[in-house]
Amino acid sequence: MLMMQLVTVGLFVFAYYFIITGKMDKAGVSFVAGALIIGINSVMGAVPKLAINHVGEFVDFDTIALLLGLMIIIPFMGDAGIFQFLALLVLKISKGNLKLLYILTAFTVALSSAFLNNVSTVMVFVPVILAITESIDKDPFPFLMMIVFAANFGGGMTLIGDPPNMIVGFANHFSFIDFAVNATPGVVLAMLVVLFLWLRKEKNYFKMPEREERKNMDPFSAITDKKLAIKSSLTFLGAIAGFVLPQSWNISPSTVAIVAAAVLLLLIDADSKTMEKVYARIDWPTIFFFIGMFAMVYALEQTGIADMISTTLSILIPNNFVLTIVVFWLAMLMASILSAVPTVMIMIPIIHGFEKIFGTNSLVWWALVMGQCLGGNLTVVGAAANMVVAGMTQKLERGKIEFNAYFKYALPAVILSGITTSAYLVLRYIV
Repeated sequence: MLMMQLVTVGLFVFAYYFIITGKMDKAGVSFVAGALIIGINSVMGAVPKLAINHVGEFVDFDTIALLLGLMIIIPFMGDAGIFQFLALLVLKISKGNLKLLYILTAFTVALSSAFLNNVSTVMVFVPVILAITESIDKDPFPFLMMIVFAANFGGGMTLIGDPPNMIVGFANHFSFIDFAVNATPGVVLAMLVVLFLWLRKEKNYFKMPEREERKNMDPFSAITDKKLAIKSSLTFLGAIAGFVLPQSWNISPSTVAIVAAAVLLLLIDADSKTMEKVYARIDWPTIFFFIGMFAMVYALEQTGIADMISTTLSILIPNNFVLTIVVFWLAMLMASILSAVPTVMIMIPIIHGFEKIFGTNSLVWWALVMGQCLGGNLTVVGAAANMVVAGMTQKLERGKIEFNAYFKYALPAVILSGITTSAYLVLRYIV
């Protein structure tokens, strides 16, 4: 077992080195490391169920299925113009009031990201905001930072908002309602604090010249395919309804997502050309990344390494209350460096180890969920939405998001949101 432990640690170091440095595609390096762990273990025979014929033991197919279902449904909503409709609706409601537009955009991006893909959401809203700020001669940077934070906050609110939430949710059998009751309030509080901070910081930014003419844009003009918009929206709303079904019905969110995707494909009479488009738009790198990470994390847990880490750290942690706060801030720090998914993957077996020492404490898991969500805001590489928005700004004359500028602007907001969420966790622990 010692040799397998050394192999597991070595492959973890190998994988995380390339994930952090970006010298190799993260999906590729994760899959390579996972495959090597399975292959080497097959020769050593150290962990009997870490083998291809027992893949269901370590790959969380609930997470994979939920992702796959949403990856099929959401692009069709984009094809129909649903995202553009939301962006233009926000613009119309604001009636040229820049501060109101800022606030409405923040909440719309957060709400969209709570149910849709973060990357898709920011890719729709960023071009709209860039066009608006260009027309009124404003630096887009404050708006862009707000969009990034709002997307990440929204993703942290629900079970389906972000892959890390799905992983934690399925690992602990948390339902959609569990996330709404436990994670959403803390994340919303953090978002409100950040909005308040930035509205004060940028109070002069929102002053508009009186001569500026306002354009009246019809949101419905963004709908490119009315029938597809109706079918995809109704399917998605049906899926949301399915996600909140009582747990006693034993219908998992992953089942709901897959069935909803199948229903949509039936409704649109998916032919071979449509299916080719579906295959092309499924985020296969994410799926490959998860498969590799699940294999590595299983090896970390089954070889006893996770328990060793938990036992060692527990010497410095006196009780569950301190553990909750430590996990929260540790997750924040790790997510800012490693990004959210790897952070959650490595923390899950370690927290399971802590539970063997301190007993079950669900608040620790919510600390992990909120910690990785807030930590992902700290750096450009902290979350996918950050990197996408940064990439979309590289050709701008002003408003370009670069590592140092992003970090300086984000740091006070992340610290303040962290303190706020810590207070929320303390209150939840006491009450």
